[in-house]
Amino acid sequence: MPDPFFTIIIPTYNRASFIADTLRSVLAQTFLAFELIVVDDGSKDNTAEIVEEFPDPRIRYYLKENGERGMARNFGFARAQGEYVLFLDSDDLLHPDHLATLHVAIEEQRQPNFIATKFDFNRNGQRRASDLALVPAGKYGLDFFLKGNALACNICVRRKNPKLKLFEEDRSFAAIEDWMFLLQNTQADTIYIIDAVTLTMNDHDERSMRSNNEALVQKLQLALSWMLDHITLTLPQRGILKSRVYYLCAIHAYADEKRIQALHFAIKASPSLSLSQAALLIMRCMAGPRFIAVLKQIHGKELNSEL
Repeated sequence: MPDPFFTIIIPTYNRASFIADTLRSVLAQTFLAFELIVVDDGSKDNTAEIVEEFPDPRIRYYLKENGERGMARNFGFARAQGEYVLFLDSDDLLHPDHLATLHVAIEEQRQPNFIATKFDFNRNGQRRASDLALVPAGKYGLDFFLKGNALACNICVRRKNPKLKLFEEDRSFAAIEDWMFLLQNTQADTIYIIDAVTLTMNDHDERSMRSNNEALVQKLQLALSWMLDHITLTLPQRGILKSRVYYLCAIHAYADEKRIQALHFAIKASPSLSLSQAALLIMRCMAGPRFIAVLKQIHGKELNSEL
């Protein structure tokens, strides 16, 4: 088998009901020079049996003790042989042209250290665009990612980049480690974003950013302290980062109908928001999700797009 150009790393934990479709999407790629590393992070279900149903020589399966997603990704990276490594969650799907699209752009951009395509979401069979939809193709650095992790885990990295910072392995930061990874690596570099949607994220109820709002609020605050300690930022940049973290905390507290807590975070987020953004966030937190849901039903899509 020829040397792989890409290594795809799939960390997984108890995703037996999803991973078969994910593996099929990888094996359906039109660009064939790749290897696939599945890192089973201590699953208690029949994940291993599912992976065994795919006897493709490009697949390597490793079972390890549970250590959370950051550690599993780093474990796979240490065993990668491809020139470029990309990370794929075990419940998401590559489109058949994903690797081919990346390969063309890598050659055009003369082997950048970081590159990514766009993605969309699938929620119960309904597709919707991500926040990247209107972002033009080009290079994006630290200032772009201070405003949030628009890429999620959809990132492809040059393996032999001596300045590459791998994922934080402390499980306290699980579900936030993607954002921390991007901020660390864009301090002195950029990520080229391709204007093509070649990946679909499965927006199911067990997804890490949906599963436990209270835990996410705690992790976001902990991650903020880590970011401020590990990333060199100007005073305005620190303000933007704090505002975004508090904005996300407000949204997750709001989702749990903890209106007082949500309002507290919304007020802390306001200094770096526009007046209209701050007002809308505060109004949303005060009203609560049930009231907003009723308003959306009454006023339809126009209000839905604003709230």
